[in-house]
Amino acid sequence: MVVRDRSFPNGSPVCDYWLSRCEGFTVRAGSRNLGVVERLAFASGGRVQSLVLRRRRRGRRPLEAEQVLAVVPARQLLLARRARHEVPDVRPLARTAQRGATAVVRRVTPVVVAAARRGALETARAIRAEADSRTRQLPSARLARAHTVANEYAFGLQQPLGRGRNVGPTRSP
Repeated sequence: MVVRDRSFPNGSPVCDYWLSRCEGFTVRAGSRNLGVVERLAFASGGRVQSLVLRRRRRGRRPLEAEQVLAVVPARQLLLARRARHEVPDVRPLARTAQRGATAVVRRVTPVVVAAARRGALETARAIRAEADSRTRQLPSARLARAHTVANEYAFGLQQPLGRGRNVGPTRSP
């Protein structure tokens, strides 16, 4: 005959009895092991008010007695309620931040665009001035392009190939 371990829900007299004597019991919440009961804090009237849990590498943690769902004395186990993390509604805060950011962008954009235009104009003027100063340094614009103009001597050295498209220049004397 197999006898299952009995559990006693919170609020029953048996659970209250075992809560007052549960030092050394393991506390689990769902699949998580919360720790081992190290000591108890009693309220007036002899009922357990809170438990102090010892956790591995993380120190101690208090647990309210109302968070205990059931006691399994045969396994020296307390079953606790899983912690619910309440997430605050951040939508109003996000809307306020968006409005503030939009107002800042509206105020700053004309200033940034004007500064960028001024910067672009100043940069273009500097480039033109540099280009003008370089062209002034050359003796003349014609001499600068003289190396690209074919002269009579170059035409005389080239021999016509006779066939094909790449036939050199021909000159009649």
